[in-house]
Order: sequence, then structure tokens, then C-alpha cells
Amino acid sequence: MTKPQNSLSKRDEIIEVASKLFYEQGYHCTGIQQIIQEAGAAKGTFYSHFKSKEELGIAWLKARHATWNHWLLQFINPKKTPKSKIVGIFDFLGQWMQDANFRGCAFLNTMCETPDCENALRLEISNHKRELFELFRALTAEHHATKTKIEQEQIATTLFILFEGTLIQLQNFQDLSFLQVAKKQVTALL
Repeated sequence: MTKPQNSLSKRDEIIEVASKLFYEQGYHCTGIQQIIQEAGAAKGTFYSHFKSKEELGIAWLKARHATWNHWLLQFINPKKTPKSKIVGIFDFLGQWMQDANFRGCAFLNTMCETPDCENALRLEISNHKRELFELFRALTAEHHATKTKIEQEQIATTLFILFEGTLIQLQNFQDLSFLQVAKKQVTALL
């Protein structure tokens, strides 16, 4: 899954380089000096755009959120029904993990490196996950329109947990059989 390339500003180039390095090496294992060097930016240019590594991290997570959601919606929007879109989210998960060589979720990887729950990075991660959860809620409500709100919420929550748990196991074991089991449970819930 690739991101469309346009003419990038120096700020966007720095974010793009940081995105690659943070995802491949980890947020805390990647230093500002490496980012500056690989982006071909002067130190002053870097700091004119970002006051700190954390500020760059937040910009990266916002950009990653937009990119990841673009990939997801591009994958599921052609599907006609809420049920096929929900199943499609899990199909997307399998394709994404294979394309990423099972590197996992940039948000979860960064969360594991950031123990302070009040850290601005963690808040950005929560926002990303909350939006995914809202997608499951909306699709579940549309698919199960005759069920009560409580039933819809329980199903949407279960779908979200299945997605997140499957994502972690795919990264951990690099074995698509976890996805097959999850999809059987998704089908049963729908």
C-alpha cells in the first residue's frame, strides 16, 4: 500500500522520513539527528518546523492516521453492504499485514514504547483507535438496525476487539490462520 507522491515541502519530507524510520526502527530508537540527516535538512530547518521530537511524533501520527484511513476506506468503500464492509476491514487487515511484512500497527508499536498515558503521543493513538471503533459502531448499527442499541454496542465492541487482537497476533506469529479464525467469528456475529 503506497502513499501518493506529490511535491513535498521540507516539513512534509521530514515527516515522511520520520514515518519510515519510526515504523521500521521504533519511535524511541530513532534519533532526531538520523531524521535530519536522512531528510537532507539543516538542524535549523528541522527546529523551525518542530520544537521537539514529540511534536514531530504527533505530526507523524496524524499523517499516518490520514494515510492508514485512506488505505482502509479505499479498500472497503467499493463494498456494497455494511456486512461486506465489516468483513472487508478484516480482509484489509490481512493484506496490510502482508504488505507491511507483519510489522504491525505504528500506533500500537508506539503505544508500547510510551508508558505515560497522559503523553500527547498516547492521546493521538487513542484518537486513531477511537475513530476505528466508531467505524465498527456505525457499520454495525447499519447492519443490525433491528437490534437494540445495547446489542449493537456489544457486537461493535466485539468486532473492534477481534480486529485489534488479530492485528497483534498477526504481528506476533506472522500466521494468517489467526485471521481466518477471526473472520469466522465476525461472520457469526453478523
